[in-house]
Amino acid sequence: MKKNLLLSSCITMLGTLCTAQAAGTLVWDMSFTGTSSSPNAENIVVTGADGSAYDSLTSSFGGGSVTDGVYHSNGSRLTITDSASPLSMCNSFSFVVKASLAGEGTTNWPVLFGLGEANGWNLKINYTKGANAGWGFAPEGYTLSDLTSTPGTVTQGKEQTFIVTVDAGANDGSVQTGTSTLTLYLNGQAIATATLDSSNRTNEKLDTFSLGGRPLNDNNNQTAEFSNAQLYQGVLSAEQIAALSVPEPATATLSLAGLAFLALRRRRPQA
Repeated sequence: MKKNLLLSSCITMLGTLCTAQAAGTLVWDMSFTGTSSSPNAENIVVTGADGSAYDSLTSSFGGGSVTDGVYHSNGSRLTITDSASPLSMCNSFSFVVKASLAGEGTTNWPVLFGLGEANGWNLKINYTKGANAGWGFAPEGYTLSDLTSTPGTVTQGKEQTFIVTVDAGANDGSVQTGTSTLTLYLNGQAIATATLDSSNRTNEKLDTFSLGGRPLNDNNNQTAEFSNAQLYQGVLSAEQIAALSVPEPATATLSLAGLAFLALRRRRPQA
């Protein structure tokens, strides 16, 4: 009886975890493949929510290389456009980037990645050096308010997870109403926040994304190695952020199942 109750509890726990992670819905998942000193679209693999090919992304490499599933920006950037993007800055969404930093850049504000609209407005993630060192938002076109950031240093040579969430709350939609809350997470910890009011955003499609630099031009690029980028519709839950911020999310699930199995064995009567 106790064994059945324990097994039932473990199954319920796993089910709860899966349910809790349903806040954000995957739009596309982009990774890299092959080896090339002049990468092109053949070095990118993009899948949609159902795991099938997502054919609406167009990539443009400004340089760099791809080796063993990693894009090395080498001081350049990758720009991708999504012709079927369902999102604008009036929506709630989340953007996930996995990157290993390989240099602080030559300027005070090197840009790691960005996302923006066809009209040229964009939101960049960069690193500020000096006394106020830390990661934060750097907008072009948009005017952000209530900006906060957590001072910190650039960690080199280790893959890290950067997640930007834009929460439009009850005003999620195509109408310019209400205020959105922006949050930047680094390895699962919130490190920067900002707000964007309705008078300073449009319903232009959010269709431009960049890795290694800003969407508009080649200034202030951040030398880095990128392994993955994902776009979600909706704000990721705390459980999703935690799962995405570890190297192998599946490993945590397997470990939980393994602990449940060991617990059952320990409770088994000895012959």
